[in-house]
Order: sequence, then C-alpha cells, then structure tokens
Amino acid sequence: MIISGFEGTSLNAQTEELITKQGIGGLILFERNYKNPDQLRQLINDLQSLIADNPEIPSLFISVDQEGGRVARLGSPFTQFPPMSCLGKANSNELAYRFGLGMGKELRAVGVNMDYAPVLDVHSNSANPIIGHRALDSNTEKVARLGAELVRGFYDAGIIPVGKHFPGHGDTSQDSHLSLPRVERTRNSLEQIELPPFIHAIDQGLEVLMTAHVVYPAWDTERPATFSPAILNDVLRNSLGFEGLIISDDLEMQAVQDKLESIPKLGALAGVDVFLICHDLKKVNILQAAMIRDIESGSIPLSNINQSLVRILKVKEKIKVLGNSNLDFENILEENQCLSKEMQTFFKK
Repeated sequence: MIISGFEGTSLNAQTEELITKQGIGGLILFERNYKNPDQLRQLINDLQSLIADNPEIPSLFISVDQEGGRVARLGSPFTQFPPMSCLGKANSNELAYRFGLGMGKELRAVGVNMDYAPVLDVHSNSANPIIGHRALDSNTEKVARLGAELVRGFYDAGIIPVGKHFPGHGDTSQDSHLSLPRVERTRNSLEQIELPPFIHAIDQGLEVLMTAHVVYPAWDTERPATFSPAILNDVLRNSLGFEGLIISDDLEMQAVQDKLESIPKLGALAGVDVFLICHDLKKVNILQAAMIRDIESGSIPLSNINQSLVRILKVKEKIKVLGNSNLDFENILEENQCLSKEMQTFFKK
C-alpha cells in the first residue's frame, strides 16, 4: 500500500531492503534515478527481479510523473513533449490518443508500467499557480473528451494511466506543495465543472485515480479530499461508482505533511488504497510503522486493508495482461519526434 521514491541509478542495498524486507508495493522515478534509457531499463529489470520468485505479487508498480511540458522526469532522449494544453488547442481526439500511445510506448519500452497522467483538472482559474498549461483546457467537455482519448492511448501502449487530481485542482489559487488550497464552489458547480472529466474517464475504463490535497467545503468543510470519506467514499465510490484504485498525491507536500503519523488512519478510513511518498525514506518508515500500529490496534479495520489489497492486485494483474516491454525504443522516438512537432504548432498559436 506504499509507493516510495528512492535514491540511485542502480540497485543498491537500501532499495533492495525497501522491497524485499519492507514489502513496498511500488516505486516512483525521478531525475535522480535516470542517466539514459539503457541504464533505466536495467535498473527496472533489477527492481522487478526482486519479486520474481513471489507468485502472489505480479509486479512492482514502476511509476513516473511524465505529463509533457514542465512535468517530465525523464530527460533526453525521451521525447520532450509540449504540455497537454496543446491538445486542448488542437481539439483533436486522434491527436490526444496518439499522444497517450506515443508517450506510453516510450515508457513501456524501458519497463515503466504506470504514469501519473493524464491531468483531468479543468483550468478554470487563471490565477492557478500549479496547474496552468498542465491542464488540457478550461472547457469541461473538451477536458472530458480528450482525457478519455489519452487514457485509451496509454492503455493501448501497455501503461496504467493515473487520472488526477480528484475531484479537481483546476480552480485553486494556491499550490498544494506549499499550503492547503480550498475550492469554494457550490456542490452543483463542482458537479457540473470539476467532475465530468473524471466521470467520463471512469466510464471509458480508467482504473486508477490520484487525490487532490485540496479542501472542498461544499462536500467537507475541514478535510482535504485525500482524507475525506465524504469525497472519496460518498462521491467517488458511491455516486460515481468507481471501483478502482485510489492513490494519494505526494504525502510530503506542505498541505498534509504535518500529519504524517496520523496519515495511514486518515487515508485508509477515507478510502485511500496506496500512499505515495516521493523523497524522504525516513518518512516512508514513519508512515509504514504507523500503518502497522494502527492495523494491529484495530484503528484501521483489516477489512479496509483487504479491500485495498484486492484492488492493488487487480491492477497489477492488468499490467501482465497489457503485455511486455519488448518495444524498439529508437523507432518509437522517431515517430514521437514528429508527433511532438505537430503538437508544438498548436502551442505557438
């Protein structure tokens, strides 16, 4: 139930212990883990080899934040795509699908199996300091339609897409990395503007969502979505019928990090299945110890843990079904350079 960041461009004793002794379910890649595609492929193969003899675990989640634009953790020669706002300007279902397929194939070719994309936030606040060009558009219908095409492209490439940031980060005026934002929309406004892209993506088969560290007083006056049963259970699970995997946004952000030891209970009772910590391994250890303590004391019901395990294993089995990573990276790059140039024309308009 934990995805962790880690240090190094090759397998080391610390990372090996994280997987084999602590039982971490997945890892997130950053620039610190990357030199070139061959090195990254070898690193990922070494990581997956650590669970190869465990018949109960289909694979590790090997994840990355690769959206295009300013959010791209893997540098050259990976294609440096322009931001997703280009797709909104192009307003082409076919181009959105090709983008998901092309980016996904590059990632799958080196062994990545999960991408924290697409951004399904509607860019409805021009003062938003964190979303901006990361969003597809300011039009809800367009974000919903193009977002679903991106999801389809990622799946066809063999990548698990993670839609974010539920229930919508597009109308914030603060950065949740630095503070706890609030979206002061009415419930009707949230349902009409923020939710449709997520609803449409779920209808099209999206199986994983990332939460927003944002307060929505219309649903919950105190707790951010990540820790809100009213949002994750009542809205997402019950109203929208989402049966997939819920991953938290990074739990080191200022919006939530002061509650680290209480996070497992808050998150699990709200409906979080996987807890993401991107950088500090000490915080991973604190969170894991707190989770074990809360399970043993009964503060987190074992039934919650078992439900999360079923969802996690279902998505990991899906990774096996999507296929292996025997893709020609160089050929994919050549195709994607043309796609990137095509997108750039819309960015310049």
